Amino acid sequence: MESFDLIPIDTLFFRDARPLAAGSAYGRGARWPLPPALHSALRTALLSKAGTLPAAYRPGALRRGVPRGRMGSDAFQWLHMHGPFPVLRKKTYFPRPADLVVDQGKAGFLFPVRPINRENDLLPGENNLPRPLLYACARAKAAKEEHPVQWIEHASFEKYLADKPFDLPGEEELWDSEKRIGVSIDPGTQTAAEGQLYVAEHLRLRDGARLRFAVNAPPAHKERHPEEDGLLVNDLAESTICFGGEGRFVCVRKAPSPLQLPRIDLAGQRVKWVLLTPAVFLYGWRPGWVDEAGRVRLRVIDKEVRREFRRRRRSDPAWQYNEDEETAPRISARLVAACLGKPEPVSGWALLPRIGNGSEGDGTPGAGSKPTMLAVPAGSVYYFEAENEREAQNLAEALHGRCRSDFLGEKGLGLGVCGSWQLLEASKRHEPESDVDGRQGRSASGEERIS
Repeated sequence: MESFDLIPIDTLFFRDARPLAAGSAYGRGARWPLPPALHSALRTALLSKAGTLPAAYRPGALRRGVPRGRMGSDAFQWLHMHGPFPVLRKKTYFPRPADLVVDQGKAGFLFPVRPINRENDLLPGENNLPRPLLYACARAKAAKEEHPVQWIEHASFEKYLADKPFDLPGEEELWDSEKRIGVSIDPGTQTAAEGQLYVAEHLRLRDGARLRFAVNAPPAHKERHPEEDGLLVNDLAESTICFGGEGRFVCVRKAPSPLQLPRIDLAGQRVKWVLLTPAVFLYGWRPGWVDEAGRVRLRVIDKEVRREFRRRRRSDPAWQYNEDEETAPRISARLVAACLGKPEPVSGWALLPRIGNGSEGDGTPGAGSKPTMLAVPAGSVYYFEAENEREAQNLAEALHGRCRSDFLGEKGLGLGVCGSWQLLEASKRHEPESDVDGRQGRSASGEERIS
């Protein structure tokens, strides 16, 4: 994948899904952009450069030999991306994992909570863990409730993935929130509407900060779409594109160094999967590739065999999936615990006009807001136990650096990285945890305790 930087011309505006109306609402737009916003901006810029921006919807992609749904254009559908993530002074930052807490006795000393067996003597009786989870997450010592940082630098993130506590330096100020007052325009007179003021919150990056992302090259095993005119994201370098709300612009430049996701060498049978971007799953918080019993439904796949499998699925109207005929082995692992953040609403705006009579409920998309979906936020952590070390490696290969969201994964949602974790044996007295420098992490009283 090739990496690029986005440098804002001025402020940026990325609203949440809450309504904004003049005279009655506040536009919260100083949040980090979601991957679908960048995916749409890049694809729109490429279509515009190729002179093929659609004016209306057309029949959708073929499924079992029949067009399904409608779309504006099927050009540049190969576009797949990672990011964007903030970069400042050659350091890349990633969302803080939800299971990281700060030691109450040591300011700036972070350690991860750990899954604990629900049958342990510290958790007697019934519990309200949703199926199929086996373990709750607990802390081995007193921790502060507030979260001091929202972003973790690359090197510290790798220490976290290796299940090592670490000291965190003061958080870099990556951007500021800038409030601006606007006034609604009367569509009839094109003048300011009386009393219709609103406040919009904009995101202004600090000096030297930028948004870094990585994009793939078009697939080599099939021909390019004729409307693409052979263009690549590289052809947008040193140009200005529209990104986000209120017609804001950014300059696209080649990144001086590639975007590197945190990565470690895994060992053992336990794998944690940390989301770097939000994910929309079929069963709410539970991924669609995990069944009701917690078993992982992913398989060890040969790409060439699976490519032929997909061709047959799309071209043969009589084709049906039969699990008994599946030759790819299933990964022997199960989901046993999760540490999640609050759901994040994901929506958007469709610009193309509606075709036909939308009042007849024909399902044809048109201009207006897209349906709002609730996503598992970035930083959420899923804990898996594999049958053996080999199966753990297979699971990590299937998850690490892959977008595993059940919806909008092609637009960058569900990107995650894998690390190690250990079970918290609460029935035993713990030794104080040490970081790589040998320093001890203790509670304010100097004693280890479960909290």
